[in-house]
Amino acid sequence: MSTYSDRAINQLQKGRELLRNACAGASPRARRLLGFASTRLTNHPFDGLCGVQDGVPLSAAQMILGYSQGLFPMDNGGRLRWHCPDPRFVLHLSELRLSPNMRRDIRKSNFTHTFDREPKAILEGCADRAEGTWLSPRLRQLYLELFDLGVMHTIETWKDGALVGGSFGVAIGRIFTGETMFHRVPEAGKSSFACLAQHLRERGFTCIDAQDHSDHMARFGAREVPFAEHRKTLALGLIRSVQFLDGAAAAAQQPEPAKPVSEVKTAPHVSAHQAIRVNEVSEPAAAPLREQLPS
Repeated sequence: MSTYSDRAINQLQKGRELLRNACAGASPRARRLLGFASTRLTNHPFDGLCGVQDGVPLSAAQMILGYSQGLFPMDNGGRLRWHCPDPRFVLHLSELRLSPNMRRDIRKSNFTHTFDREPKAILEGCADRAEGTWLSPRLRQLYLELFDLGVMHTIETWKDGALVGGSFGVAIGRIFTGETMFHRVPEAGKSSFACLAQHLRERGFTCIDAQDHSDHMARFGAREVPFAEHRKTLALGLIRSVQFLDGAAAAAQQPEPAKPVSEVKTAPHVSAHQAIRVNEVSEPAAAPLREQLPS
């Protein structure tokens, strides 16, 4: 027998309905503030989950848990906040596109790329912005911890021995969350991303989570998808994980010389720390994984 009177139960039910309606019509910021209540009462529970996560001490392990749920952290004026945009801006690697003009410009640039060679320099380059950055020293340290765990990865873009661009991201399952990038010379950004996307496709990744809309990613075929759809892709990617690098490549200490074009095209994958010339990057077709489009 209930210890509550019918009147008390009725009041509780009214209060729950009122809170549900408030959550449903609230802004994402309000749902974050409602925290756990929002995770139980709205159709947008991950806004509330971000609010719950905000109250948990941030660590490398906590970041892995957040990324596995489709969340990502940013530093907002000295306070670390979790985010979960809906819709999500995603590039499915089967839909990757490079226009003829883009491929021509990339080939002319004659850059060289490596993977996981200079994580600290990449983080510092990405954070070096006159307008300020979300990538605070605390977050940079946490991403270096993720790098040591084999979760965070980088691509470095070189020209004449100088680091002229690059980016980093987090690999969870078969999803690569691209965080941010930088470039110091024209075309370095496009060249770096084209090489990274081809590498991810060959390694068995299914998509790149670009988080929010950007014209740069839209040029490569990224599009908005409902977060619920992205969550399904993320969940399926967790079932069968793939490696960003193979074991032998990850153990390498120095980059190897660039291979001839014909050899790179027939290689099963691009190894870590292996220098790759940009004119060897071709657009992946929407057919079998390692099939290349003709130049």
